[in-house]
Amino acid sequence: MKLPFLRLLFLTSFSLLLYSCFDLTKNNMPPPGRVAPPPAIRDEAYVPVYGPDSLKTRKVTASGVRSTVTAGKIYVQGKFLFQVEKLLGVHVIDYTNVEKPVKLGFINSHGCSEVAFKDGYLIINNLDDLVFLDVRDIKNIKETTRIAHAFPQFYVDQYSNTRPNSHPPVAGKYYVCPDFFKGDVIEWKLEKNVANAYCYY
Repeated sequence: MKLPFLRLLFLTSFSLLLYSCFDLTKNNMPPPGRVAPPPAIRDEAYVPVYGPDSLKTRKVTASGVRSTVTAGKIYVQGKFLFQVEKLLGVHVIDYTNVEKPVKLGFINSHGCSEVAFKDGYLIINNLDDLVFLDVRDIKNIKETTRIAHAFPQFYVDQYSNTRPNSHPPVAGKYYVCPDFFKGDVIEWKLEKNVANAYCYY
């Protein structure tokens, strides 16, 4: 009976040793795909500035037709086709003539990546909020319901995507990797003697 216990004790101790040597703690690991621990202090690097949720960021509005640059998911409902413009919003398209679809307008929704439809309501995300839009009158689209922070995984996923302010405005500099749980990055500041600037753009 002693042998299994000793083996378990050895494996537990060895695991703890590996854990401490490699410092496998979530808070000390850089985001996926980011490399560059040393040096600890950089002479110059960009630092993200976090701000409270602004009306511009947390608001869904209708606007005129715009070009499709980064097409995302689509949803066809009757004669209408709704197509996500990744992280920016949704194109509203008249799909009556499948061979010649006509754009009717655009729904601005910061961070948009999902679209669905139910009983006259378009369902999308606005950053990590879930939003219901009344689209029964396509010329007068209205937000009716909003469930705040319905998608807790949203900001984590954005590490691997291009989103507004996800990196500094100037390339060729190290920067502090943004922590989107602290809020939306509203601007970047170039500072001296910066710690933990592991990301590079």
